[in-house]
Amino acid sequence: MLARQRDHAGVAAPPDPADALYAGAKAGLRPLHDALLDEIRALGSFDIAPKKGYLSLRRRKQFAMIQPSTTSRIDLGMILSATPATGRLESAARFNPLFTHRVRITAVTDLDDELRGWLAAAYALAG
Repeated sequence: MLARQRDHAGVAAPPDPADALYAGAKAGLRPLHDALLDEIRALGSFDIAPKKGYLSLRRRKQFAMIQPSTTSRIDLGMILSATPATGRLESAARFNPLFTHRVRITAVTDLDDELRGWLAAAYALAG
């Protein structure tokens, strides 16, 4: 049975949609997921739509997704239609065709200014 946290008024808080993604062998990625989500939350408000195997991030339109793909890597898909794929900003065509680009994240050090710039651009385009 899932234990739910309660807020100060005693109302049950909704379960975190990421909990199911980081159960079992992928549990070690949860701190990295939380750090990535903190970076994205710094951009402003958005909705999280849980999907089978990943979280879809939406404003007016979807702009990104977070997927724990292996036990050691999170894949961040983004929609950056006018941005060429280069280096670590890979084409997502073979990963998930709903997104234009993918970045493989394996450590907190991957959450750098370059990644923040791509996230900010995807966030703004979904506006």
